[in-house]
Amino acid sequence: MNDTDARLWHPWLRINRVLRVMLQTRWSAEARPRVKAEFTKALALRSQIRRAGRFN
Repeated sequence: MNDTDARLWHPWLRINRVLRVMLQTRWSAEARPRVKAEFTKALALRSQIRRAGRFN
């Protein structure tokens, strides 16, 4: 894995991609509760990474 690949797969970027897809997709009424739960988990993980100071 080269430097460019490593940056593209940084946890922060992966989580942001997931959040973007979740927000842009139209979910069925049956899927919404599960998507909402996963969205909440992804936001918490993003906050945890931010607090850890990986970019410093």
